[in-house]
Amino acid sequence: MRILLIEDDANKAEQIGNFVASILPDREMVVRRAFQSGLREAVLGAYGAILLDMTMPTYEVGPREPGGRERRYAGREILRQLERRSLRTPVIVITQYEQFEENGENVTLSELVSQLRNDYPAIFLGAVFYQASNTSWMDQLKSLLAPLGTKGD
Repeated sequence: MRILLIEDDANKAEQIGNFVASILPDREMVVRRAFQSGLREAVLGAYGAILLDMTMPTYEVGPREPGGRERRYAGREILRQLERRSLRTPVIVITQYEQFEENGENVTLSELVSQLRNDYPAIFLGAVFYQASNTSWMDQLKSLLAPLGTKGD
């Protein structure tokens, strides 16, 4: 299975990649680190699943590129673009934030999950709250990936 990971944090991407490799040893993981490159890859590539950060820079950060502005809801916009193009790749959001600000109001992760389930029911599988210091995110991710073909315990 080919999996697209759209994640700007290198440590988080490595942790997720290593974990997914342990439960899906035959997978191919492609990593993009920004909204633009992630969206392009999601639209043009053929993937069995997309693991998607919610907040990321507009462009890939590089020696001469600071990444543009941070997009608080980049993940939601990628979901919207997939739905608009009738692409049915399953998406799992993996975020380090428990709360988001939207129009001056705080939105909890559970509220965001409800919104995404309502807006993108054909492709949004769920969300994982990632903490580097806690491994519970692994159980959550494994559970969401299980219907896509993970190996057993």
